[in-house]
Order: sequence, then structure tokens, then C-alpha cells
Amino acid sequence: MDGLPVELADLPLAGPGRPPAGPGHQWRSYSLLLRDGTQGLKDWEVAIRTASHRAVRVMEALRRDDPAAVPRFYEALLPRTFAAVNAGGPPFAELEDALVAAGLASTYAGAADDAAWDEPIRQSMAEAFAAAGGVVRTPAMVLYQDPPVGFLGPVVAAPPTGAEALRLWDALVALAAVPGVLEFSRPRPPHPEIPGLRLPQAVTE
Repeated sequence: MDGLPVELADLPLAGPGRPPAGPGHQWRSYSLLLRDGTQGLKDWEVAIRTASHRAVRVMEALRRDDPAAVPRFYEALLPRTFAAVNAGGPPFAELEDALVAAGLASTYAGAADDAAWDEPIRQSMAEAFAAAGGVVRTPAMVLYQDPPVGFLGPVVAAPPTGAEALRLWDALVALAAVPGVLEFSRPRPPHPEIPGLRLPQAVTE
């Protein structure tokens, strides 16, 4: 399903630490636009991928100055994106509003159109690929152990919270410690549930 949920997952590349935050926990950038381009995509797919990439540039600019600002922006941006998509509008268009809501300078929105941020995004992706042993899709996670371990996932339709979230995290760390584990999956529902988001039919098919 290469649509909005995948593009939303472009945004964070997590580092070590128990969620939601902890010593050494990092949010890193990943862009499908830089990885795959737009060849062969439908117009609506190109629009989503381009809009998502603009938001990733803003996040990279924030990360340079204050890494702790990245999740604040992300958490402010997603509800606005969901509301826009539910109303039939474009995703990731409320960059300045999300920055202000997160208590950040609206001027960071200018990074959305600055291609200079593409290089650090590529570097972030290269680190994930190196840790995973090849091109890894999103959501990507890297545990900065010795050596670093990277993998795809977890992919969850309704994110767990509290003790359930910590159990999931501990399970991921345990699986990552076993080099022979290559994949662990089960069939996806045809219409995954994403809290707050009503997906268009074209996205869920």
C-alpha cells in the first residue's frame, strides 16, 4: 500500500531508547521521494509523496537546531494533515500552523522548498540502509548497538500505549538481538485503521 500511510511513515526513523523518549532516542528522516522518485506514480501519489518530502525537509532543519523539536512538530502536524485529508484537502499543507502550535518558529517552514536539506536526509537514509544490510522500507528503525541493527517495522494499525507499548518495544529489542531473524509478519487487514484518519478508497485499495 504505497499511499498516505506509507508517506506518513516516511517521517520518523527512530533510534534507541524505550518509547516515547529516552536517553539517546532520535528521530531521523526518510523520504520515498528521494529513494524512489515519482516515475510510474499516479498524480495523487506524486502529490502526496511531494508534500510529505517537504515536511521531511522541515523536520531535518529542526533536527539540526534542536532534535527535541522534531517529535513536537510531527505530533502537531499529523492531526492537521488528517483533518485536511478527511475534508478532501491536500496533506502536509499546514506546516507553519503546525510549527506555531508546537511552539516553534514558523520560519522553519521555508526549509520545505530548500533542496539543500535533501543531502542530510540522504545521509540519514544511508545510515538506516547500512544498519539493515540493504535498502529498508518504512517505517525503519535502527538500534545503535555494537554493531547497529536496522529493520523494517513495527507496522501497527492502532498504536499500543502504556504497558502494552513497552511490551512491544521489549519484543522488538529481543528480536533484533537474534541475527537470524529476517522477517516476522502476518496478513494485513484490507482497510487498516489509523486513528483520526478516514482513508480515501484509492489509498486503501
